Amino acid sequence: MIDNLFELFKKLIDVPDDEPQDDNAIVLAAVSLMLEVARSDSGGEQVEHAVIRNILTSEFKVESGLIDNLLEAGVEKVEDAIDLFQFTQLINEHYSHEQKEDLVYAMWRVALADGKVQAIEDHIIRRVAGLIYVAHSDFIRLKLKARG
Repeated sequence: MIDNLFELFKKLIDVPDDEPQDDNAIVLAAVSLMLEVARSDSGGEQVEHAVIRNILTSEFKVESGLIDNLLEAGVEKVEDAIDLFQFTQLINEHYSHEQKEDLVYAMWRVALADGKVQAIEDHIIRRVAGLIYVAHSDFIRLKLKARG
């Protein structure tokens, strides 16, 4: 199973063999954080997963044939996780501030997919934003941007 996941992520991001494969784990961390938002509220999960699929295609440039496997791996990681640190640590180590803001914006898009933001979704995004050092003013700005 782990070998299959490694091969999947190797295909997702074209990283030369002499460079570390950290990018694979980073993509999975970002997907897992979006999935955490999607699973946090009751209902609307199908719509939220559709938004995540769209984000993976448009922002992460993931091939459509690989999205189901990536989502499955992300769900497994989220279910096994005891906290968000394992995901946010990778984001902090490898993302620029702009990429962190893009991730928070993507999380807001997922939360708003069903037309309403539940308190638990707001809490998770607020917590992630704090853990990846996105200022509260940027957190609010990105929320308003996602609302349109």
